[in-house]
Amino acid sequence: MSILEQFNQGRVPAERILRRGSHSCYAILHFGLNTFTGKEWGYGDEDPAIFNPAAFDAEQIVCACRDGGLSGIILVCKHHDGFCLWPTKTTPYNISRSPFRGGKGDLVREVADACRKYGIEMGFYVSPWDRNHPDYGTPAYLEVYQEQLREIYSGYGPAFEAWFDGANGGDGFYGGARETRRIDPSVYYDWGHTWKIVRDLRPEAVIFSDIGPDVRWPGNENGLAGREAFGSYTPHAPVAGKEPAPGFACCAEGENGHADGRFFIPPECDVPLRPGWFYHPEQDALLRSIPQLAQIYLRSVGCGGFLNLGIAPDRRGVLHENDVRRLREFRKMVEAFNSGNAAAMEFTLSAGEVAVEEFGREISFNLIDMAEDLSRGESVTGYAIEVRHNGEWKEVVSGKAVGLRRMKPLPETSGDALRFRLESACNSTAALTLVCRLVPGNLLQCDTANAGLLNREDYHELHPGEKKGMSLEWRFATPFSLHGFLFTPVPEHWAGTPDKFRFEILTGGTWRTVAEGEFANLRANPIPQQVLFPQASADGCRLTALHCLEPGEALVCGSFGLLID
Repeated sequence: MSILEQFNQGRVPAERILRRGSHSCYAILHFGLNTFTGKEWGYGDEDPAIFNPAAFDAEQIVCACRDGGLSGIILVCKHHDGFCLWPTKTTPYNISRSPFRGGKGDLVREVADACRKYGIEMGFYVSPWDRNHPDYGTPAYLEVYQEQLREIYSGYGPAFEAWFDGANGGDGFYGGARETRRIDPSVYYDWGHTWKIVRDLRPEAVIFSDIGPDVRWPGNENGLAGREAFGSYTPHAPVAGKEPAPGFACCAEGENGHADGRFFIPPECDVPLRPGWFYHPEQDALLRSIPQLAQIYLRSVGCGGFLNLGIAPDRRGVLHENDVRRLREFRKMVEAFNSGNAAAMEFTLSAGEVAVEEFGREISFNLIDMAEDLSRGESVTGYAIEVRHNGEWKEVVSGKAVGLRRMKPLPETSGDALRFRLESACNSTAALTLVCRLVPGNLLQCDTANAGLLNREDYHELHPGEKKGMSLEWRFATPFSLHGFLFTPVPEHWAGTPDKFRFEILTGGTWRTVAEGEFANLRANPIPQQVLFPQASADGCRLTALHCLEPGEALVCGSFGLLID
């Protein structure tokens, strides 16, 4: 029996999925050492003494999420750096070694208590990858990790979700040994026993990962499922003959799923409210706009999935006022998408059959909102919708999947009747509900991705650098006084894209290294990468790829610029 067969009952959704009902939007909260270092992926060698959010207020954070219409918070209890936000017995690298609450603090406890107080559900993420623990990469670490899960899921109350991501086989071990350690992600974490810990302790919790078993990753951190994404899904391993696992799957398939998928594992679409997952002060004015969030909502909840919105407290330990304001605006946006009912219908059809709803009057709408009865599994694989206006029928929408929910925007349309034609289905019949809505038109207008990181006043973009193998080099007509740079990758072009780099400046004819490190999480979140260093004057600079996401003949760079004084 495969791992998924142990935890997923097949094409019929588990009750824990159906129980979510309207709880389709929730948060994942990133807060830790990275908040104070400016990193996205810490190295595991940061001193816990830097973690001292003097004004930490779990209730402020939880209330902001509640007021934003979010139903739950998944707390990142441990990120890849290995620093634990609770006083775990498994490692000294935890919150008790920080000044927080005089070394007596338990941030997980405070967030869990605030969630219970204000009626918000609580979920947990404990990173499998640990860049600090000396046993990482050996069988001994798995015992440590599984005990961390037992502490969390037995000690902090109910959980609506257990979160596991695919970033669980990194090569960097910086906490002490500073060496490369490889694992076989298909077997190292023993997912059958590891997931069983969660299932036994918190059977109500939905388990998320690249492959499920309850909800799946759509293969990106843009919050987007495929426009015709199926909830049904058959995960595949990247190596023939092996079983898929978190961090060892063909994740691009998660965007659309499979009409004939063996399991019902709908997409959970994760996206940060800011450009990055952790708080960075230079991003205070770069939150995703409401038009952007509207498109994300349509491509997550509106495509049969769930929306997991990343929030990040600042160094004080509270959500920045801009984030609080945007969350309130987000709630109003979601409410607008779920109101404005113009007409509704329910019907059961076999393939080739048609259902007609007579409105009895002319109505206007610009959104069709549908859902299937999934008691026998996902059925619809093709449909078309027509509207009658002035006695003539016109097709206005067609598609493949419906599943948990399907929201189809269209230009504002008027008519006095609607006709739904089921063109194909997996089961003998399909039962659906359909609502026509009229929502504010601005919510249906597409908005481009947030590129504001490149619009800051101290950013000076350079012309394409001179290619020298795996380096790009620039010579300046006049010296620059600089304190950092921004490297922007080319999405989906990974051959030659550096994930480890060295940056040098030229001063007085001599090159010297001023920064060396990594660009983290480029595949999933290819945003501009900021690197800071002490102010320096330079006549030129050079960026060298020390390692690439995939082998390439030359360093690949979308754009590159300096942060100047």
